[in-house]
Amino acid sequence: MTGIRRILAQSRPAGTSAVSLFSQGYDDRVEVDTLHICNVTGSSVNVSVFHDADGTTFDQTTAIIYQYPLAANGWIDIDELVGEWTADASIGIQVSVADAATFTLYGRAEAEGNVGVLQLGEGVI
Repeated sequence: MTGIRRILAQSRPAGTSAVSLFSQGYDDRVEVDTLHICNVTGSSVNVSVFHDADGTTFDQTTAIIYQYPLAANGWIDIDELVGEWTADASIGIQVSVADAATFTLYGRAEAEGNVGVLQLGEGVI
C-alpha cells in the first residue's frame, strides 16, 4: 500500500475496562502494522489487546495478547498486527491499572479526502 506511515490512533485508558482503540467507519483502504504499548508507571502492569474482525467484542475470544505483564517503564511493539483492514473490524485495549499505559497504533491510510476521518477510540489523548 502506498501512503505515509502515520499514527492511526493513540490512547491512555483512564479505566481498567476494555475500550476501543481503533475502528474504521468508511471503506477506504487502511493498513494497520504496528501497535506500540508503553508502561508509563514505575510498577508492572498487565495489558491486553483485542482484534474483532466484525465488531467490538473485547474479551478472551478476540485476544491477541491477554494480561501480558509489562515491566515498569517498559514497552512492547506488536508488529505486522493486522495488515489490510476491513470496515467492520476494531481493535480494543485494556490495562490493569488506570492511566498506566499508552497505546499507539501505526499504519497507512488511503483516503480521497481528509485522513482525519479515522475514528479514534475512547480515552483518546
